[in-house]
Amino acid sequence: MMPAHTTLLRLVSLVVLTAFLSGCAQLQGLFDPEAESTEDEVVATDEAPSDPIAREEQDERLKIAEIVQLLQGGEMDRARSALDRILADDPGNPAARGLREQLSGDPQATLGEAYFVHTVEPGDSLGGLAREHLGDATRFVILARYNDIERPDRLLVGQRLRIPRDAAGPQRGETDLDEQLMALDPDAAPGVSEDGLRRAIEADLAAGRYGAALEVVELAREHPEAQNEWASWLDPLARDATIGYWHRRGVEARAAGATEEALEAFGRVLEQDPQHATARQHLDELEQQRKEALHAEAIVRYRNQDLETAIALWDEALAIDPGFEAARGYRLRALELQRRLNALDRENGRS
Repeated sequence: MMPAHTTLLRLVSLVVLTAFLSGCAQLQGLFDPEAESTEDEVVATDEAPSDPIAREEQDERLKIAEIVQLLQGGEMDRARSALDRILADDPGNPAARGLREQLSGDPQATLGEAYFVHTVEPGDSLGGLAREHLGDATRFVILARYNDIERPDRLLVGQRLRIPRDAAGPQRGETDLDEQLMALDPDAAPGVSEDGLRRAIEADLAAGRYGAALEVVELAREHPEAQNEWASWLDPLARDATIGYWHRRGVEARAAGATEEALEAFGRVLEQDPQHATARQHLDELEQQRKEALHAEAIVRYRNQDLETAIALWDEALAIDPGFEAARGYRLRALELQRRLNALDRENGRS
């Protein structure tokens, strides 16, 4: 008879050997697709299919926003193939064409050799920098290639980036706003991300694109949270965009000699910010010029005995500046002359 400890040892060895052989069978199933398996259940996964054919079929269904996510993650080959399939069916698709050109074009030739250095700060993204400096957030692709960055969604605080000074290529507006927002915030659905909308407005304001900023403001206003949680940041940004837009309109109108349009524009600025110094200065100077022009025209009318028109022009000048003494004095003379002429007409009528 075997000793008790020997029997126990053989039992333990048998258990270990059985477990080992069972494990080998499972490993064989992993390494040998043809091996039989006792497992009928397949565990579902969200990862992309490992089969190249299955992945290609999946990529055929990708939308631009999903391709942007691939590009953000550095999956340039998959994105390129998906874009080629879109363009095969729709050669004129501007978003697909623009992204595809960024993948194939020479970054230096497209964006130019001249650049300045930007140090990455907290909250920076290539999409935001592209929208601010290149006018379109989806141009993060070529900006990444310009800086030899393989994963556009991975920037490090303190990292130094080359930002082109005079970038050529598509201008803002050629890419759908939702796609630009996706480029700014690839983890959110297009057009509904608070972070994407906010960063888009901030980037447009920083670049002086006030009209574009107002477009994004209007989009944000449509969101259910716009009047509640978002109001604390959306209202100030909307105000800044409105002020910037009308101030620029006023400057442009004044330079073009469109005084009335300039006066209206600067007036709108002051409605938003009564303390806006430059708008106030422009408005004061324009009003001074306007009242002087009215006064000069009124004098011409007065000398041509068109007293009614002259008096109306002096009324306008005095509405701008009630203390305009020259206009007030001439207006009194015109009224007196008008009174005398009317009296003579009445006397001649009686005779």
